[in-house]
Amino acid sequence: MASLAAATEGGRSGRASGIGLMLRAAIGAALLFALAACGENFDQDVAAVKAAQGLGGTNEQFANQLAGARGQVAWTASKPAQYKDNPNVVEVAAKIDKTTRAGAKRAVEVAWINNRQTKQVALERLSIDGQPQSLAAGALGLLLMQLE
Repeated sequence: MASLAAATEGGRSGRASGIGLMLRAAIGAALLFALAACGENFDQDVAAVKAAQGLGGTNEQFANQLAGARGQVAWTASKPAQYKDNPNVVEVAAKIDKTTRAGAKRAVEVAWINNRQTKQVALERLSIDGQPQSLAAGALGLLLMQLE
């Protein structure tokens, strides 16, 4: 009985045979299809949260203001475990990495909840350098960070 390696090798040159290439292509296509079927598209949720009015303009303007000239913003979205009973709720987070004037590296994460059914966006949580913040303490922390 021939091995799988022998079935995919063609002759002495070590090149893959046509059957081996077709098998690899079929497996690759099946994997891509499976990954696409598993993943949910959150582009509309991110766009809705970015456009929603928040502190001093849109949420996107707020995140960009926090990042400033020395920072960058990365947007992510996922289904939060605490709302697993509501398929309409998506969490969208802005992860902000910035360097202060003093050269310190800071990380801020602001998360909002987007309800697809009610079209409502609400601030969910805020963390500075990995530490969860209350709204008041977080606002003060963000203000102090802007002054650094």
